[in-house]
Amino acid sequence: MKIPLPAAVPMTVLILLPAALSAQAQPPGQTKETEAEFIKAAEAGAPDRISAQAAVVRMEPKGKTTMVRQGSNGFTCFLMPDEIHTPVCTDQKGMSWFTAAAGDQPKPPTTGGVAYMAKGSQHYEDPDGRIVMHPGSGTKTVKEPPHWMLLTPLDTAATGIPAHPNAGGSYIMFAGTPYAHLMIHQDPKMLKP
Repeated sequence: MKIPLPAAVPMTVLILLPAALSAQAQPPGQTKETEAEFIKAAEAGAPDRISAQAAVVRMEPKGKTTMVRQGSNGFTCFLMPDEIHTPVCTDQKGMSWFTAAAGDQPKPPTTGGVAYMAKGSQHYEDPDGRIVMHPGSGTKTVKEPPHWMLLTPLDTAATGIPAHPNAGGSYIMFAGTPYAHLMIHQDPKMLKP
């Protein structure tokens, strides 16, 4: 049995409508892969000995998280809720730090955490070369190699550690802000226990 279509509805609209509805149903900050693919992608942030036992969550742009898999070692892996979906694995203090940063909180509730980004990531620099948390008018995107982070507020003047990537491989990102932390350009998957 043929169902007649109203003349006012072009066929292309009917073909494209399911795809448009599917795209609208995708929560912000989440990717479209299956749950197993998402877990595998999130686990890529840290060495297997950490990520295999870590919890896995989906994080939305404002820091809300949804549990995908329970963990047993105190670490949580997720994909950053931005356009590049960097895999991150972090301890409990670090998870609070990242949730606060994603939620644009004025400062993290805790410090002293550790986080791994074994796939690397990117950061944004304003025209003066200062590293900023969000892209904006005039910012440039700079690729970060694989690294791990100590999420504790260090001061460049007190420590002598620079506030910009350098040949030494360590620097303080977001220097002078409550989200200042030590970046260590070293592939976490190469670290031995």
